[in-house]
Amino acid sequence: MPRLFRLVLGPILLGLVGLLGPVAGAAPATARAPYPDPILTSERTGDPSVVPTLNGRVMVATGPLLRRARWDPGEGWRWISAPLSRLPHWAAARGDVWAADLARFGDQWVLYYSAPVRGLGPTGRCIGMATAPTAYDRFQPVDARPLVCFPRAATPTAYDTVPAKGGLPRHGLIDPSVFVDDDATPYLLYKTDGRPSSIRLLPLAADGLRPADGAISTELVRAGWVMENPVVVHRGDYYHLFTSEDIWSKCSYRTVWRRSTDLLTWPLRPRRVLLSRATTNGLCGPGGADVLVDPARPARPLMYFHGWVLDRGLRPPDPPFVAGPPGRPAHRVLYGARLRFVDDVPRVTGYLTH
Repeated sequence: MPRLFRLVLGPILLGLVGLLGPVAGAAPATARAPYPDPILTSERTGDPSVVPTLNGRVMVATGPLLRRARWDPGEGWRWISAPLSRLPHWAAARGDVWAADLARFGDQWVLYYSAPVRGLGPTGRCIGMATAPTAYDRFQPVDARPLVCFPRAATPTAYDTVPAKGGLPRHGLIDPSVFVDDDATPYLLYKTDGRPSSIRLLPLAADGLRPADGAISTELVRAGWVMENPVVVHRGDYYHLFTSEDIWSKCSYRTVWRRSTDLLTWPLRPRRVLLSRATTNGLCGPGGADVLVDPARPARPLMYFHGWVLDRGLRPPDPPFVAGPPGRPAHRVLYGARLRFVDDVPRVTGYLTH
C-alpha cells in the first residue's frame, strides 16, 4: 500500500536467476540472530518511505495522519510529529492514511498519500497531495481535489481519473510513489486496489502538484494476484520495478522485482524475489519496500521495508500467521538493507543496524 527513491554484514543473499519462488537465504550470521534485527521498533511502521534531506533522512509511514521519523548521522532514528496537519476537505474522516511518499520540487516538498473517501466502499481511498517548505514541517493538504481518483468517488473530480472500465475493481487508488527520470521528468506511480491489480504511471508537472500538460496515467503492468507498493530505480540500461506481492497481513508477503529497458513497457513475468521469509532467514512479510538513492552516494542505495514482529520480544512470528484478531498481537517494524546492482541484478549485501 505504496516515492523519491528508496546491517550485520553477510554474504550476498540472492542468486536471483529463477522465476518467483522460494530462494535460499544466506546462513545465519550468528546463533543469536538468524534473521536481521529491526532498526526502529518503538512505533508501528507500515509501508515506509524514506528520503534524503540536507540534514539526514525522513521516513513517512501509514498512520492516522501518517507517521514520521527522522534519522540523523550518529543519532539514529527517532519519531517526530505526524506529517499531515489534517485530512483534506474531500476525504472521509475514518481510517488511517496509507502508504505515503515524499518528494522535493524546487523550494517546496510535496507529500503524496492515500486518504479514505466515500463512494468506493469501506476501504476506498484516493491519492492526495500536501505541501510544506521542508520535510520536517507540518504539511498542508491540497483541498481543491484529489490528484488521482475514480470518477464514482464522492470527491471533486480528480486531476487524473482512472477509466471505470477494463475489468479492474474500483476499490480505490493507493501506494503513490514518485520517480524522477534522468532527464528530470517526474512521474507518479500508483496502484489500483483489488484483484486484478495494476500499476499505473502519471507524468507530473514541474511543481509535482498536477499532471504534466495534457498527460493522463497509463497502465504499466497488470496481474491477477496482489501487486502493490511500486518503486522504480534506473540503473545502467535498465529500469527496475520493485513491488510487494501476496497478502500484506501474512508472512508470505514479499518484495519482488522486474526490469525493462523502457519505462512504459514492463513484463508481467519474469519477476524475481528479493525479500521473502526464506531469503531473510525468517522475517515475516518483508514488504512495503522503498529504495533510497542519496545524491551524495548514488552508487550505494539503501532499501527500507517493514516486517511483522510479535508484540513481546520483537520476534518474527512463524506461519501460519495472519495479522489481526483472533491472531497473536503483532505489529510491523522497520528494517533496512544495503542494495547493490551486480550485472543489472539487484542484490541485498547486508542489513542496516541503525
